[in-house]
Amino acid sequence: QRGAPTDKYLTQAHIPLGLREQPDAVISVKSLMTFLEAAIEDTDWQLLGYEAGGTPLHSHGPIGPYILSATTLYQAAQRLVISARRETSITDNHLAFEGGTAWICMTPLLGTSDQKQQVELYNLRILLQLARSALGTNWRPERVRLCATAEATLKTHPELEQLNIEFDATTTAIAIPMEQLAAPIHKDDMHLLNASGAPLLDDGMITLDTMNALRQLIETYLPYNPTLETLSRLTGISKRSLQRFLHSRGTSFSRLVEQVIFCRAIELMADPGLRLREIAQAVGYSELSHFSRAFHRMTGLPPSTYRSKTLQLVQKPDRHDKAAVQQ
Repeated sequence: QRGAPTDKYLTQAHIPLGLREQPDAVISVKSLMTFLEAAIEDTDWQLLGYEAGGTPLHSHGPIGPYILSATTLYQAAQRLVISARRETSITDNHLAFEGGTAWICMTPLLGTSDQKQQVELYNLRILLQLARSALGTNWRPERVRLCATAEATLKTHPELEQLNIEFDATTTAIAIPMEQLAAPIHKDDMHLLNASGAPLLDDGMITLDTMNALRQLIETYLPYNPTLETLSRLTGISKRSLQRFLHSRGTSFSRLVEQVIFCRAIELMADPGLRLREIAQAVGYSELSHFSRAFHRMTGLPPSTYRSKTLQLVQKPDRHDKAAVQQ
């Protein structure tokens, strides 16, 4: 778009020119960094990564529409960090919670300081796009954390200069108030709506006619204590009809929510890097003590005991594994 000799940089990085037309193609991190180095050296374009991240999110291969077809900002953020982890194994992308604030965190790839800065600026623009897809184009984060970008670089961009940025952080991250994570994703720019305004559902989107779909919707809203009114609003089905449907399946809304909380908590407990307090917050409990009592009621064990027993079963090596470790 800027008239730079892109083919030259691709050739220097040993990236086939045809890959530009394949957004889901895989290249090595080394090739990407070589491309960046050649482009920046030739153009001295210090905000290349930020401009590249401005490509509309839905145009980023199959991942963009997958992220934007989420129901809420919380679900879209989950899809982003999971998709990013699948793209490369050398980054740590995750959601973190501090009191009433959620942080969407992404780490730059390995490389020189200039290369990491460009990847970080790209990630920052993607994070801003993601949040604004739900909170509006004028939304601005209260806090931003950067780990690879020099402060002087941002003074050349009016938007970046106005952000409240904490430098020398351990990860690239933007802060979002917890209550804003429940905001719905706007799909107007994705051409996913038909003339009546109803979503055009495909295989990659939730259809609202199964128990599994209801469970997915409830899980999306777990941090915000979903209600029957919430489910009714999301599905367009009256509360009374939902109650009759759930009764016909031998359950109730409260029991269904309890099942989803239990299943999600069990999944999160398999991650030894998560504290029980973080797990409690992820499934809608502001107080660990309340979560512990509810978990004990559902399973007959305190969450710490249950987790300890589960991790021992998962991590306990058999005789052959022990021998291998000793060797």
